[in-house]
Amino acid sequence: MAQKQRKNQTLLSGALILVASTIIVKLISAIYKIPITNYIGGIGMGYYTTAYKIYLPIWSISMAGLPIAVSKLISENMALGKYNNVKSIFKVSLRAFIVTGTAGTLLLAAVAYPYVKYVAKAPEALPVILCIAPAILICCVMSAYRGYYEGMRNMVPTAISQITESLVKLAFGLGLTYLAIRYCASHGITKPEVRYPIEASAAILGVTLGTLGSQIYLWIKMKKDGYGFTEEELFLAPKADSNKQILHSLITLAIPIVLTSLIANVATLIDAATVQNRLAVAVANGEQTIRQMYPFIPKGTDKLNVYLYGCFDVDETLRNMVPQITLTLGVSSLPALAQYWAVNDKKNIRISIESVLRICMLISMPAGIGMAVLSKPILSLLYGSKQPDIPFMCEDILVIFGFSLFLYALSSPVTTLLQAIGKAKIPAISFGAACVVKIVLNYILVGMPEFNIKGAAISTVACYAISVFVNMVFLIKYTKVRINFVSVALKPIIASAFCGLAAWGSYKLLDGLNISDKIITLIAIVIAVIVYAGVLLLIKGLSKEDVLMLPAGEKIAKVLEKLHVLG
Repeated sequence: MAQKQRKNQTLLSGALILVASTIIVKLISAIYKIPITNYIGGIGMGYYTTAYKIYLPIWSISMAGLPIAVSKLISENMALGKYNNVKSIFKVSLRAFIVTGTAGTLLLAAVAYPYVKYVAKAPEALPVILCIAPAILICCVMSAYRGYYEGMRNMVPTAISQITESLVKLAFGLGLTYLAIRYCASHGITKPEVRYPIEASAAILGVTLGTLGSQIYLWIKMKKDGYGFTEEELFLAPKADSNKQILHSLITLAIPIVLTSLIANVATLIDAATVQNRLAVAVANGEQTIRQMYPFIPKGTDKLNVYLYGCFDVDETLRNMVPQITLTLGVSSLPALAQYWAVNDKKNIRISIESVLRICMLISMPAGIGMAVLSKPILSLLYGSKQPDIPFMCEDILVIFGFSLFLYALSSPVTTLLQAIGKAKIPAISFGAACVVKIVLNYILVGMPEFNIKGAAISTVACYAISVFVNMVFLIKYTKVRINFVSVALKPIIASAFCGLAAWGSYKLLDGLNISDKIITLIAIVIAVIVYAGVLLLIKGLSKEDVLMLPAGEKIAKVLEKLHVLG
């Protein structure tokens, strides 16, 4: 019997679906956070943040590894027609997720009291943590479903479940917070140590209920649609491996990924402590030097080290925007590459790897160069009206991050490509070594008054440069793909250089006119985008394979081929 014809999403169409859902989720999150902050105020948000800070690392460790392992195993077995294995992988992974999720929830509940009492020094935050603890279990179960659909190269359920989660969080978070405020008011609860924990608990309960709403959607979809193959296919497919074999495969794949996540979390904590400690040393040894470097520091700023660290965080928010987009390329590419790797489809292995790398460069290079050449105007556009010192303080750091943005954008997708071919140990080792270099550089550079917080930016760039370089070397070694660096790197760099020149030149030309600086910045960005797109088409920076992966790719490719602009 012939296999059922399945229309898998292409690598790019799957990524675009996830990008769209990510943007929608970000917008909903912004809508949620602003009124919540207004409702419960700074003290309530303090309790909320205290709970979230301890929740996130435990959540990430509980979740790390298994979703990627599920997606990889599902996609490989689908490629080989082992449908009974696919069904068993989902069932075994679901049970494994329940175990890890339960352990994560119990761990969070167990550490909650010592954490709020001895670390956070806010014992009133205990009920807030307990309200979010069940979300770890629910998220783990939810990830088994998401990993399954992603392995089937269907990103729509993941996207819808993410939006569902955000909408339910918004509705219940705001609703329960409003009810909590009314309850405290009607019962005369005015003591801050009682009132604000109640309100923060109601707000954070929205997060837990959001995960539950998302999981209910995925459960209903699975019940309605089934596993995605027929009973005949199951009957004719090879017998499934034992549950023990499948669990062993899942754990073998997951352990290096969990290790990478653990290294990242520990390194983040050490990094934050190192930077803040060395900033204090730099200020103690050369405060006058630092103040001369930054004449725009507001008068009366006494905790200079804390102020400088806050400026670093401002730039971190900007530099993370593009990597969040390229992250979706990694999620979408993993099942596709795993399928091609399983059947040794060398042509599609090469196309997939080159497309991921090229698209990352096409997105990150112009964004990074534009960010670097317009660093001060962009910061003024975002923060200048309320924080006039920020554009002057953060300009140099944003320039450093802008010119190296492609490294952050490549980091996650290249890691995922290695995981897709079963080489997950390499990113764990390379990232671990890179983090050691970063911490050493932090200690040396940040403690020097003439570098101060810029030393943290330099060490971050060095960390990602080492990690990406090592991972690329091994990706090329194991896949034996001869990457076309002219297409993947040189053409995006050329087009981006013109983009940067257009942005800088148009801003300088318009700067002398009697026009608002914000409008000039926006005009310069629009001109830069137009120039970038034009140059990219002129030098044939897009390949036909890239365009074919887009929704309606064949129609778009035909038009572009007639114009002779495809590489």
